[in-house]
Amino acid sequence: MYRIILIDDEDEVREGIKAKTPWNECGFELVGDFENGRDAWEAMDGLKPDAVITDICMPFMDGLELTGHIYERYRDVKVAIVTGFEDFDYAQRAIKLKVNDYLLKPLNSQEFTEYLLRMRRELDEEHARKQDLSRLRSQLHQSLPLLKERFLEKFASGAMTGEEREAGIGTYAYSLTGPAYAAIVGELDEPGEGGSGLSDSDRELHRFGFYNIMQEIVESEGNGVVFRTRDHKVAAFLSVPETRSTLAAEKLSGHVRHSVEKYLKRTLSIGIGRPATSIQELPGSFREALSALDYRFMLGANRTLSIQDVEFGRGSGQAAAPDNEWEKKLISAMRTGNGDIVSQALEAGFAELKSSGLPANEAYGHLNKLIAALMNWVAETGLEPESAPGNGVFSLVREMKTLDEVRAWLDGACRSILEELSAKRSNVTHSQMIEAERYINEHYMNEELSLNDVCGHLYMSTSYFSSLFKQHTGTTFVDYLTKLRIAQAKQLLAITSHKTYEIAQKVGYGDPHYFSVIFKRHTGKTPKEYRAAQKGIS
Repeated sequence: MYRIILIDDEDEVREGIKAKTPWNECGFELVGDFENGRDAWEAMDGLKPDAVITDICMPFMDGLELTGHIYERYRDVKVAIVTGFEDFDYAQRAIKLKVNDYLLKPLNSQEFTEYLLRMRRELDEEHARKQDLSRLRSQLHQSLPLLKERFLEKFASGAMTGEEREAGIGTYAYSLTGPAYAAIVGELDEPGEGGSGLSDSDRELHRFGFYNIMQEIVESEGNGVVFRTRDHKVAAFLSVPETRSTLAAEKLSGHVRHSVEKYLKRTLSIGIGRPATSIQELPGSFREALSALDYRFMLGANRTLSIQDVEFGRGSGQAAAPDNEWEKKLISAMRTGNGDIVSQALEAGFAELKSSGLPANEAYGHLNKLIAALMNWVAETGLEPESAPGNGVFSLVREMKTLDEVRAWLDGACRSILEELSAKRSNVTHSQMIEAERYINEHYMNEELSLNDVCGHLYMSTSYFSSLFKQHTGTTFVDYLTKLRIAQAKQLLAITSHKTYEIAQKVGYGDPHYFSVIFKRHTGKTPKEYRAAQKGIS
């Protein structure tokens, strides 16, 4: 179902067309109707129509002005002019604007329905031509000759003699007629979560679809040539009207991005170099376009980036490095073990880096320092979680297209590290507490056994051990030791004939009197009374 909007300042006419037209049967959904061109133009971005039916004579913005705006920005939208004026001048202007058709009022319902059916067939053919993947696969093997692509790429690099350049331009770039020239370079942004599982063949198909769309738009205008680079970018050399403005290149780039999003369901970023006064200066514009595209890393994807805009003011010291305490703040957040606090630290640091105005290469330097600090901290824990970054992470970050992508990856990595550290610490702590119990059980008979002895055995501070031991056993070290000694004393009193003072020594009490006091406090009986009770002596 195609989306269509209707514009006419006469309410009766507009309502009559809406009511009498079988929109759905004709393959259309009427997504909006307006009484003037200005309101319709403001709604274009949100409604994204495939076709527009508009009157000519309207207040605020007439139909021809609206058509001109649509042609500049949405060239694949079909426009039909409907008017009661039969003046040839209107028709002539409409034809120059490449209006799809010119219809006269009053509209005959049957004729208008037949017209919509014809328009739907045209739209079907265009969509089939642009979306047919089998056709794209075929064209992938029948694209521009390899020689043309290699010439343009070599020319862009500047590694070419004057004689090679002149001969190749005449053969492959004859459409570059000036008066000025500019380079644009585009690259598909990484797909969202829904497309993260794209196969290599799908990715290549999308790249070729992008190239196909760029080529069709640029070369159909007769003002440029398109080629692919070896790192999966698509570039174009354009003829532009003047050397001081990138407006023409920006408009064309916007059209390309709109078409790629519409037909491939992918977003695209494009870099634009400064206009050059001669073809020979195009390699410099190409290098600037690449530099502008690099700013996607800092500024985000899905945008057109002109070198004149992104580097404005850099020479005056406006670019500022982020806070040197960034790494310390992240490590402090990691020490809390709280993933939300870590996310907040990362968000603040990345916001500062994004607003710094630094070029991508300098930003990578700050990111490398941050990741190195994180790796050092993980190493200091001695637990080595599997999710901790390795040396290959620096190359991985270089492959990411935007700071937002790096932040999302680093946030996930930090949370995974915290989870693994927590789990490993729990395991280690449990093992340490089991060892503490074993040590106490083996040495409880030593009158001199103390908290410091156990902590020294485990290489732990007394305060940290006391906290963990109480969590593990539910009691303090002193209470645990006392209960263990009393339990052993009860057993000896019940099954042996040892004297009380001998039993006291065997369970770690050198003073028999103190042993008797502690024993009665815990059992309610003296050792002698307890032994008698166990033997049934009254």
